[in-house]
Amino acid sequence: MIQLRSFTILFLIIIALTGLSGRASAQGEPPSNCIYVEQDGGFESGGTWEFANTASPGFLDPAAAHGGARAAFVGIPADADNQNVDSTVWQAMQLPAAGRITATLWLRSLAGDDDDKRYIVVRDLLTDESTVLLYERPPQEDWREVSVDLTPFSGKDILLVVGVHNDGGGLKAGLWVDDVHVIACDLSATTPSGGNATATDRSAATVTPTATASAAPTAAAVSVIVPTMTPTPAPIRTAASVPAATASPTSTPTATPDPVINPRRQARRSLPDNNALPLLAGVFFSGLVAMIVIIINLRR
Repeated sequence: MIQLRSFTILFLIIIALTGLSGRASAQGEPPSNCIYVEQDGGFESGGTWEFANTASPGFLDPAAAHGGARAAFVGIPADADNQNVDSTVWQAMQLPAAGRITATLWLRSLAGDDDDKRYIVVRDLLTDESTVLLYERPPQEDWREVSVDLTPFSGKDILLVVGVHNDGGGLKAGLWVDDVHVIACDLSATTPSGGNATATDRSAATVTPTATASAAPTAAAVSVIVPTMTPTPAPIRTAASVPAATASPTSTPTATPDPVINPRRQARRSLPDNNALPLLAGVFFSGLVAMIVIIINLRR
């Protein structure tokens, strides 16, 4: 009887842990009439995020993850030389027609100086127009969640771009990105609630980040350079841990930086089902443990 009770307790503990694991992997079930849009928001599987092949390309860092095994790093690592360069990572997404679309990202920064910037930009793949959602000097900080509103881009194919500009002088800015989630709700809507942008009119769209930041410029105020380059496969390396911010004497700072983005026109992708796999895994392991418990008790 004591042995049976022990196996029963073990069985319940495994079921609970499996359920928690499934929820962590899928960020829980979305609310009613909502879906998750992003793929591989934790940078775990590879293949859906791309890095710009600049003089300081980003990489996947297994030593600095907010959740899971690794995060993406863009900018200049602490052990690299300072230079005037942009570093970006992006994912192509097919946003559904929805009344509310929100992107949340966990960010961790190496401090930059006044002319260094971290930014979040959305590029419309149909019109090649770019909209700046966040544009600020990177602070020296640990992980912090940042949210931006993607509702004005409802029904569009976009690139969600996260990047860092370094001006080559003073401090070296860097940024880790992890646990990116894009949730679309009110899927029956065709016009963003409370907004004046439609699926065919982007000129009136106004996007305001919910993160505390300096005044974000409009897309017209920050030019976006589109270099002719091919994205390289995401490398995996380890960035130095976040040190105390120190200045490094290098070249003279330049004027207003330009975020460098390298979008490729990509085919429309079907919306992923990010919740089925953890549920199936939970059912499988629960059934396996139950079968083991039954076999052991039958042999007694």
